[in-house]
Parts: sequence; structure tokens; C-alpha cells
Amino acid sequence: MLRLSPILVAVLLLLIPGLPGKTDAHELIEGVGTQATFTLRGDDIVVLFNHGWSTPAGFPVLSDLDRDGDGKVREPEWRPYLEKLLADLLPSTTLTVNGFPIDLELQLIEQEGIGGSVSARSFDVYYTLIGKLPEPLPDDAPWGAGGWWLHWHDQTHLDRLSSQITWIPLEDHSPRLSVLVLEPGFEMIDDQGAFLRTPGRKSLLHFHPGASSFDPFSDTPPSAEVIRNWYAKTGLAAASNNSKDTDSEPIFRPSRPPGENPGDKPPIPTEEEEIGNIVETIVSGKAKLWEILLALFLAITYGAGHALGPGHGKTMVAAYLVGTRGRIRDAIVLGIIVTIAHTASVFLLGLVLLALIEWSADKSLSATYQNWITTTFSVLSGIMLILFGLILARHRLRRVRNSGHGHDHSHGHSHGHSHDHSHDHSHDHSHDHSHDHSHDHSHGHSHVPEGWGESGEVRFRDLLTLGLSGGIVPCPAGFTILLVAAHFQALWLGLIILTFFSLGLGGTLIGIGILLTVGKEGVIDRMGLRATGSLLRWAPVMSALLVSAVGAWFTWQSFVEGQGVIAQMLRAFAKWLES
Repeated sequence: MLRLSPILVAVLLLLIPGLPGKTDAHELIEGVGTQATFTLRGDDIVVLFNHGWSTPAGFPVLSDLDRDGDGKVREPEWRPYLEKLLADLLPSTTLTVNGFPIDLELQLIEQEGIGGSVSARSFDVYYTLIGKLPEPLPDDAPWGAGGWWLHWHDQTHLDRLSSQITWIPLEDHSPRLSVLVLEPGFEMIDDQGAFLRTPGRKSLLHFHPGASSFDPFSDTPPSAEVIRNWYAKTGLAAASNNSKDTDSEPIFRPSRPPGENPGDKPPIPTEEEEIGNIVETIVSGKAKLWEILLALFLAITYGAGHALGPGHGKTMVAAYLVGTRGRIRDAIVLGIIVTIAHTASVFLLGLVLLALIEWSADKSLSATYQNWITTTFSVLSGIMLILFGLILARHRLRRVRNSGHGHDHSHGHSHGHSHDHSHDHSHDHSHDHSHDHSHDHSHGHSHVPEGWGESGEVRFRDLLTLGLSGGIVPCPAGFTILLVAAHFQALWLGLIILTFFSLGLGGTLIGIGILLTVGKEGVIDRMGLRATGSLLRWAPVMSALLVSAVGAWFTWQSFVEGQGVIAQMLRAFAKWLES
């Protein structure tokens, strides 16, 4: 049954297009992430190690965990997976305190969202780990007496789309301690009230009672190796971190960072979650006819909202149409081509994605593969726009030069080009445009005068090339449609829903194209040919160059935002060649 939440969220997305993360076009999606929270309690260090899955990374995992095919993930299915995940992740992390490595033992596994029905959603697991603290630094230590230096290095998920965060509680330590964050830098620290939040794989923390003798502005923080060498030279020995039977200790549940407590309000569903709910409503076969129709309508609205978000589609259409003799029908043709190209590219690339997921042992790599595909085709789209714009500019420049040498079109600035189209136009409502060629606004010809010149002609092959260039870039929501449809073994229904989604996207681009075409003609009509003569001659060339500029900007943006993704692809390709 279709819930009301997708309907309400869809309306909000359309009314509030600036809402982050909901209507962004072709954004690089999130994959998996790890977060660590460190709390010192007496002789112990307690680590809350959180692993999270975004919707694109998590749905294939849930689908794979449903081994009995009943549409639900139960504890006997998810618990072995989470235990194995921790065993795989911990060797890729390093925790040292006062220079000594800390052995961590698992005390508790808590999950949020992994159990239950298989649907498009994000979920998390929280591992409570405990280890034995070494003795605090002695009074003669050069980096602060009585304190603990903590070095944390998280090297999990190096070859996939991921994020790493460290949380430092300020009030949960026993006895009460102060903390200095030396790495990452001060500018990266985000004060969350009871917690400090720092992004990145490395953290260097100094826990100390009272005031610290370490000056972060003039002293160099010690590495774990420096501290170990100091202990070796002084002959001191730290307490063993293996001497305590942590299994006999009562479980301490550390405080969770803001927004991660089970009692908090549920987050606003992401676009992938909402579009996944729509697909599930249709392909599950449990919906009524009106719910199916409403879901298809919502798919169209999501596509329209997707087109309204940041992206190169609108800019591409504007750059081309504003400098041509384009008519309304050209805007419609361009929008249709983009719609067909987008539907076909997402479907075909979705089949590639499904094959990669099936081939991969870790199904959460889905998000990484999606990012690889999106980045690759974003760069390809930008390069195609650059080349198309330059070729078109060369063609139009040649036309401008030829027209300038051969004839001047005899415009005389009197609009005496007598295009009466063999029908009367002499309607009596006197809408005199202050020029002679009174044409009625119902015919399909462009209002742009012939002075625009042959260089501004619109060719179908140009529309086809431009539409393909803008339409081949896939989007996360489109991939989610196919992932959910494939889970229900209804790819053909997924293609239908994807088509409705793309119709919303294409319809929006058509509307933008029509507005640009009509608005451009209105401006030219108001200004008159005399005022726009030079502009009319060179605008087509400038329009083509603008298309190239859009492509250059989009290529550069794709490279900048996808540097890590490109590096991952190159590393994966190198490993594949070695194997």
C-alpha cells in the first residue's frame, strides 16, 4: 500500500526545490561510512564504532541478506553478516594510546534499520568495543603529565565511496577529562555541543585531567612511535592492555552523537528512498489502481523536480536555443531526445550495474559502481558538449562569413521581406507591431526575422547530438528504480516507471525551451532588427561557443568532484590487470 509520506514529501520537494539533497541533478551519491566515538571510563577505553549504509549501498545488501526470499531480513540472517563485517573492518583500523596498541573486544551489537522488510532505505550498525587503557603519562613526560595520547587511523573502504568521522564526547568521561584535538586541524573541528565532530581517517587526541601542559600552538604533537621510543629510553613500561577480562565487566553504552539516537525524530527520507517506495508500490502487485496511477504521477513529479535542480540540462538547452532560429517545435524535439536518451542510458547502464553487483562479493559496492558510472558519463557528456559546440561554431562562422561576402539579405531595416505565407493575416484587432509584416501568432514559424541568417539554422542532427550529450548522464534515482524492480523480478515494469520519471525530466526541459524561445522572440520584436543587426548575425556563433563553455565547465566540475572516484577506478583497473 502506498503510504502518505511519499506524497507529502514529493509535494514538499516541488514547493521547496532548494532543499538539500533532494533535487540535485546527477549528484555524486553517498556510499558507506564509518564513525568512531571514544570514551575513557576508569581503566577502560570504550569505542562506539558505527558503520552506515546509504540507500544506494544498502538496498543490494538487504536484498542479498534475504536468503529465504520472504521479503524480510531477520536476525539469523543479519547477525552473522554484521559479525563478519566487524572482523573484516577492525584489521584496517589502528588504535594506540600513549604509544601502545589497544586490543578491542566486542561487547554489544546494535542495529537500526537492517532488520525488517527489504526496501530502499539507509541503515546502521553500532559496535560497542572495549579495551584496557595503559597507565597515564608520568609527571616527567614531555607532552603533559597524567594524560593519554590517542592515535586513531581508519583505513577501511579505501577503494570505494565512503566517509570517515570521529566524534569526541566532552562530558561522558569518568573521571572527568578535558580533550585537545590535534588532528585534523582546528578549522575542521565542528562543535556539536556535547560532542566535537572531526572528519577524516586520522585523529590525534589528548585526554588529560585539568589543564594540559601541552601547547598546541608551539609544541609538536608526538606520534605513537615517538611515545614508544620515549618509554623505551626511560625504562618505563605501560600497563598491559590484555590483563583485564573485559567480558566480566558490565556493558557501558556510550552516548551516541547528535542525530544518532533511536529516540530522535526520523530523518527526512532521501529521494532514493521515496522513489524506491514508489517502485515497490507498483511492482509488488499489492497496490490498487488509483495508487498505481498516483505513484506514476509522483514518478513524473520527481523527474520534473530532478530537472529543476542544479545540473547542466537547463544550461545546455538555454545555451543552444537562445542563439538560434529555434522554434517551439525544436524545443519539443530537443526535450523528447533528452527524455529518450536519459531513459535508454539509465536502463542500459542499470543492467551493467546489476551485473557488477551480481559479480561482486560485497553488495554494498553498488554505490561505488554507481559513482564510477556517473562520473565516467559526466566527463564523457562534457567532452561531447565541448566538441559539439566547437564543430557547430566552426560551421556557423563559415556561414556568417559567406553571407557577409555574398549578399546582405536586403533587409533595409524596413522588414520588407514579404513573407505573407499565402494567407491573409489581416485580422482586425490591430496588434500593430510598429513594423509592416503583421503575422498572426498561431502559425508555427519563428518570430525571429530572416536577418538572423542561415548561420542560426536549427538542424535535426544538431538537436540529436545535443540531446544525446545531455541525456546520457545517469542519476541515482534512476538506478534505484531498476534495483528495486530487479529485486521483484520486474525489470520491464522498472523500465515503464523509469520512462515516466524521464517524462517529468524531459517535460521540464521542454517547458524551459519553450519559454526561452518565446522570450527570445519577444525581446527581438521589441528591440527591432536595426538595434539587433550585429547581434543577430553573430549570436548563433556565440551560442555554439557557449555550448562548448558549458561542456568545459561540466567536464572540469566532474573532474574536481570526482577525483577520488577516478583514482578508485584507476586502482581497481590496475588490480584487475595484475590478477
